[in-house]
Amino acid sequence: MSKGVQIALAALSVFAGLAVVLTLGSADEGTFRYYSDVGSFVNAPSTETADLAARVHGFVVAGSIAKDLAAGHVDFHVSDQADNSASGALPVRYLGIDVPDLFKDGAEVVVEGRYASGTFLADRVMAKCPSKYEAKPPGQST
Repeated sequence: MSKGVQIALAALSVFAGLAVVLTLGSADEGTFRYYSDVGSFVNAPSTETADLAARVHGFVVAGSIAKDLAAGHVDFHVSDQADNSASGALPVRYLGIDVPDLFKDGAEVVVEGRYASGTFLADRVMAKCPSKYEAKPPGQST
């Protein structure tokens, strides 16, 4: 076998291996189903929420945050802004204890994970920064 053929085979092998690694490594990327609020997630058919990874937007229900340092997770409830009570809320278990600095009661959050056994198992919790640039009510001067 000539030197050129050996180099070509080696390059092809490296390229094929790299393609396999990238394909398998990114198989889960981009497969999130995004729900704009807790209500649309809760009311979605169970076949939509069962196995697919999802992102859900909502607000942390006041008084619902419970950190279990020994078990390594944080439990809380997320609800729509209009209904900030635990009755219509989605129970969430964040599989970690390192929550964002802005994570607190009433914080606007997006949780990513999967739904199982009546609880949203979050792999990631993102807290939105409250805007300091809000419009002043009419009639107020600067």
